[in-house]
Amino acid sequence: MNSLSLKLGLLGLWSLLSIAINPVFASGCDALKTAAALESCQDKKVKASGPRLGMFDVPDSFMFADPSFSGGEGLQDYMEIDYTPIILQTSEEVQCVDEIEVEGTLEQMELEEGEKAWVIKVTQFKCL
Repeated sequence: MNSLSLKLGLLGLWSLLSIAINPVFASGCDALKTAAALESCQDKKVKASGPRLGMFDVPDSFMFADPSFSGGEGLQDYMEIDYTPIILQTSEEVQCVDEIEVEGTLEQMELEEGEKAWVIKVTQFKCL
């Protein structure tokens, strides 16, 4: 076996392994269930589910993240992941009673006086 065939064979094997392994490691944010995973999923597409929170169950400073409060467009709702309140910014009204599943981009937003909040810019949601 000449060295060119060996190199091409190894390259092909490496390509197959990277295709098979990458989805396993890349899917960590596909099922966001713990607060510990929030940092590693920042600025990534996420899929999360959990209980909805009412506006009186979150810190008052969360109102500063509301798009309509800051002159933007959209609505705001809330959910909880592992006892951590999460702001949901949506384009349509959420009418789920208890549990919600959302897909979108996870960001961290600066609120007031150095306080930060986790925000999911929701592209899809469904009631569970």
